[in-house]
Amino acid sequence: MKCWLKYLLVCVLATYVCATGSSASAQQMSLYPQNEKHKVSTEMGIGVTGTYSGIMGATTENVALRPKMGIGAKLDFAVILAKHFAIGTEVAYGGGSIDVANSRLERRVRTNSIDIPIFLSLRLADQKVHISLGPQFSVMSKAEYTNNGEKMLFGPIYPTYNVATEVGVRLGKYFIIKARYVHPLQTTLNQYEGEEFSLRAYRISLGVGLIF
Repeated sequence: MKCWLKYLLVCVLATYVCATGSSASAQQMSLYPQNEKHKVSTEMGIGVTGTYSGIMGATTENVALRPKMGIGAKLDFAVILAKHFAIGTEVAYGGGSIDVANSRLERRVRTNSIDIPIFLSLRLADQKVHISLGPQFSVMSKAEYTNNGEKMLFGPIYPTYNVATEVGVRLGKYFIIKARYVHPLQTTLNQYEGEEFSLRAYRISLGVGLIF
């Protein structure tokens, strides 16, 4: 089993344990009382994330790629259509780095991205557990490194079109933790010291948010 799949499975199991452990308190402190008819509503939130980018494949044998952990911030918005369903989106910024090397040169490539996912969310356990799936669009992805004081373009790390799945658990009324996996649907064209090659990079992130 691939390492990212093991990581995602651990996140899902941890989410389930958290959800079952809080089920008793959820009955006492319901976000939506059972005798209250649900109405369409909205929610907003802000959050921070830690993200690891893994390389699924590269069309080069001469360039070594070693991704590092990155951090990011996001603004969330969701429309709650029914007690168990919602549609949500966000604007997320992420920054990170990848150590890149060939036989002549090793440099740290700095990455930046802006992503906009569109999620259909299933909400269970009185809105405590969120299971989401949908497309994620990388509207900006760039990576650069410095060589002899000059900035060099490495190319985008993430393609425009991706698919993402996410599991979240609310902690009380205002806080939520989320684990997300983003799978690329395209390759990116990159270059390092005169050699061009293609990449496929996935992402695994863990974050905490404030809902208001």
